[in-house]
Amino acid sequence: MNESKRGTLVTGIVLVVLGAAFVFINLIPGITAVKTWPFIFIVAGIGFFLPALIWPAAREGLAGLYIPGAIFITLGGIFLFNTLTGNWAAWAFAWILIPASVGLGLFLGAMVGKWDKGVSRTGIWMMVISATVFAFTAALFGDNVVRILGAGFLVAIGLFVLIRALIKKPAEG
Repeated sequence: MNESKRGTLVTGIVLVVLGAAFVFINLIPGITAVKTWPFIFIVAGIGFFLPALIWPAAREGLAGLYIPGAIFITLGGIFLFNTLTGNWAAWAFAWILIPASVGLGLFLGAMVGKWDKGVSRTGIWMMVISATVFAFTAALFGDNVVRILGAGFLVAIGLFVLIRALIKKPAEG
């Protein structure tokens, strides 16, 4: 397909899907656009991912867009949780996931952009550290459900670190 038409085609598809989503949202009793405003962040985040997918020839140069894309999607997820549950107090520690989203963007950008492996490792550690601090604070300060999820995340992160340590090959000196 002609690359100049690819962007127009994707834009048309995105608009159709977005319109259909709004129609669907308005047909569900009790769910209104007021409760789903965080999808604006999620759609914007996806918008940052699209250029690298639409123009594969320029993918390496566009990989940096994954960083703001991951941030927007993470913020959209946090705000969607807050809006749907009414638990805005969780924002007091949910913001700790923003560095994790930067780490995710770095990791994805490094994979797609063929950046230095150090960038990928930095992204992974940003995700692990941020997710660990989030899980710890959620386990301490969240409501009942959030405390259980936080504790579960701590267990999952601990298992990830343990498994990684057990299967990692020793560095040859």
